[in-house]
Amino acid sequence: MKKVLSLLKPHRAPLVFSIIFATVNTVMQLLLPAYTKDIQTSIVNYDMAGIWRFGGKMMAFTMIGIITSIANTYFSTKTSVGYSITLRNFIFGKVSHLSQSDIDKIGVSSLVTRTTNDINRVHDIVLSTLKSLVPIPIMLVGGLVMAFRTNPEVLKIALWIIPVLLVIIGALMAVIMPMYSKMQKLVDKVNQILREKISGIRVIRAFNRTRYEDERFAVTNKKLTGISLKASRIMAGLMPFLTVVMYSLICIVIYVSIIHVNDLDPVRNSREITETIPKLNAFIAYFSLILSSVMSVISIIASIPQALISGRRVKAIMDAVPEIAEPETPVTPEEAHRGEVEFRGVSFRYKPVQKEEKKKRRGKKKEAEAPAAPEKPFELKDVSFVSHPGEMTAIIGVTGSGKTTLMNLIPRLYDVTEGEVRVAGVDVRQLSSDEIEKRIAVIPQQAFLFSGTIADNVRYGNAQASDAEVWRAIEIAQAKSFVSAMPEGIESFVSQAGKNYSGGQKQRLAIARAIVKGAEIMLFDDSFSALDLATDARLRASLKENLTDTDIIIVAQRVGTVINADRIIVLDNGCVVGQGTHQELLKTCDLYREIVVTQMSEEALEEAGDGPAAADGKEAEDNA
Repeated sequence: MKKVLSLLKPHRAPLVFSIIFATVNTVMQLLLPAYTKDIQTSIVNYDMAGIWRFGGKMMAFTMIGIITSIANTYFSTKTSVGYSITLRNFIFGKVSHLSQSDIDKIGVSSLVTRTTNDINRVHDIVLSTLKSLVPIPIMLVGGLVMAFRTNPEVLKIALWIIPVLLVIIGALMAVIMPMYSKMQKLVDKVNQILREKISGIRVIRAFNRTRYEDERFAVTNKKLTGISLKASRIMAGLMPFLTVVMYSLICIVIYVSIIHVNDLDPVRNSREITETIPKLNAFIAYFSLILSSVMSVISIIASIPQALISGRRVKAIMDAVPEIAEPETPVTPEEAHRGEVEFRGVSFRYKPVQKEEKKKRRGKKKEAEAPAAPEKPFELKDVSFVSHPGEMTAIIGVTGSGKTTLMNLIPRLYDVTEGEVRVAGVDVRQLSSDEIEKRIAVIPQQAFLFSGTIADNVRYGNAQASDAEVWRAIEIAQAKSFVSAMPEGIESFVSQAGKNYSGGQKQRLAIARAIVKGAEIMLFDDSFSALDLATDARLRASLKENLTDTDIIIVAQRVGTVINADRIIVLDNGCVVGQGTHQELLKTCDLYREIVVTQMSEEALEEAGDGPAAADGKEAEDNA
């Protein structure tokens, strides 16, 4: 929690003002009961001068108290809200720089919960603490001193209950802490199910699993509701109990004072009897301040368990060390190797994904005796090739052969296990993330569009792009036909995740976004999968014609997409089993020939010897 609170430093000025105003306000509250006693004594003695004098002071102290209370609320709120903004920005930035494996480990739904709910809980405890941090100690100490001066004997009788209350509260906190921890995990689970249902609504309806998903959500939600109600009942019963104790103690004080007055001689102790009521009122006022302070402490303590759990979850992200670390001394690539991608004996294995929070019930002995988990096989093994600017390199293979994994290594979404991936002649591990992002554009298979307009999405690759550049990119990406048909053109609305566009339209707009960026390396991870064969062929021809200085690397399942590539790399079970042009691979690579045979007729295969264009055209004709 200390590290989480360290972000309060930028907000020291309003924090100091909050403390100052809270201190002044507390002092005013402590002075008022003393003057109440004096003004009541003046009333009993018919002292009008005293009434005006003490009444004026009470009015002045009350006004100062009101002003300082408002100021304290303003500055404490400003501090806590500013702190929550700083914390949320920090966490958002940290999440943005986490590697893909880090995100897999924590989970998307948990990251969303930590950035919203958990930070809100930390904000609430900071706000309540700021409002009470200074007033409570001053109120407790000052109230005890003033109450002791007013009536020492009665105070001794009343104070014995406070340690008992603290013991009860400590026991309750020990019970509630595990409940709050379970609640946070269940909130993560609820978010996960909700996210899956919204994202996969088409699949759910297509397979008639709406009721199943509703039941799954209801079960998790019921668990969350049950444990929340249990914790709330405990806390709800605590405050009435404390209120009863508080007023019981005040009754005891009044009773003891009455007994004391009854034992006095009316003649000898007339003055003491006269002053008893003002003193009693002052004592009750001070004792009420003491008890209200104790209740405030208890209220804060009661909210601490939830805040601690949330603070630990937020701290876990703050402490997270991305597996993809920035180089200490980044290397600047030479222009001679601009746009070049090289794999040198690259091997890669995914690390097993483990949950961030493990149950710590296993002893060390059991852990030592547990057999080691079998090591996962390599996803890629000894991959080597070079792709130059102006070339189109294609990667093909059966499902699960490692094509996407290979593509993910180029922009350094993961680090290689062995070997080197070199971009512009430099190992990507020696390049800064900014340098990598500047040189590479990635178009994933699942094209993602942001809410806004088509122009906003295309300019996401280059915010300074003119309308002419946007239209040129759209034309190269073969999206001009449907964009120009819309009444508003590039200003047409795009809903969240581009739900109002087809898969092929989204892919072409994502490609236009990458073209506008003007990157020297473009990675197409099966980015033509939603296109018909004719559009696919026109798009590839347009890319080759217009992006003459760009290194294009394509992952594809269709032979027609890769047939005209300058270099085709065939992957099987993570290994390169063939490398060359279409004609060369037909002669030298059995797996490639098998893939071609499954997608093309024997006649088209025979005609492939006349050149890749013929085969490509024949395939498009056969499939049209």
